[in-house]
Amino acid sequence: MGLGRFILYYHLFALLMAVVALALQHTFETGAVLSPHFWLLFFVVFAFTLAAYLLSDLGIRKGGELSIYSLIGGLFLKLFACLTIVAILIIKFPENKLLTALNFFSLYFLFTLFEVICLLRNLRDQNQT
Repeated sequence: MGLGRFILYYHLFALLMAVVALALQHTFETGAVLSPHFWLLFFVVFAFTLAAYLLSDLGIRKGGELSIYSLIGGLFLKLFACLTIVAILIIKFPENKLLTALNFFSLYFLFTLFEVICLLRNLRDQNQT
């Protein structure tokens, strides 16, 4: 999968997730489903996942041992940066800690799942040549 194709699919996936989040918010108007900082978390996880994928893709294209380090490094840096942001939000705004954490982890794992699936497709394409 080329980089342009990934960026297109990634933005479509993010748009789909945003539409689902808005639908959940309007469906459950009485109870809080999204934290007040959901869209900030959405943007942060979106941006860090894109950066981690670009780093990993660059390493895969270089090949060799660098590809392994770039994959692990990209995932670790994304996890560390995202956890830092969510920790700051939880400490600074202590109300709705659980909801903020649940929103963050659901976003993080969905974006990471998409990233890993695309990286595995790239590795599979590389092994077939």
